[in-house]
Amino acid sequence: MSKRRVFVDTNVILEAFRTGCWTAICQHYAIETVEKCIEETQTGDPTEPGRIVVNHDDLINGLAARHAVGKRDLAVFALQHPECQALDDGELHLLAWLNAQGLLPHVLVMVSTADKAAIVATGRLGGLDSLVSLELLAQTSGVARGQVSSLKEHYRNGWLDEIKVKVRFGMIP
Repeated sequence: MSKRRVFVDTNVILEAFRTGCWTAICQHYAIETVEKCIEETQTGDPTEPGRIVVNHDDLINGLAARHAVGKRDLAVFALQHPECQALDDGELHLLAWLNAQGLLPHVLVMVSTADKAAIVATGRLGGLDSLVSLELLAQTSGVARGQVSSLKEHYRNGWLDEIKVKVRFGMIP
């Protein structure tokens, strides 16, 4: 049986490493991301309090695939979806790649993000139903209850469900 494809952004990668559930979700799902998200996990001030250290080799070895996003893909996405240009770079590149591949909304894929703007943008692309929380990924991957309970609020099912309802009803522009 093949693993279900899941596309993750930088925030999800960071939280999965912080809580120690990265390996488990990578064993259960075919985790994919874009080069920009990988780059973002490796940048920042190493002396910053609370900074999450992501081992590059562990990150790369856990991925089923990593995707380069070309300037053309970004330009096409910008022209087709100008409202998405305010996204952080990682989420922008991820959605541009999914758009270029025609994966949203036509093919059922799972996208995990904890970024409210990226959730709104995914909804505009018709992919709101494809969004899943890191909590769901962790639970279905057999991650220990203590690790799941240590997830920050915006990586949980309830938070994502609330945002999706607000997007559906136009409560978040």
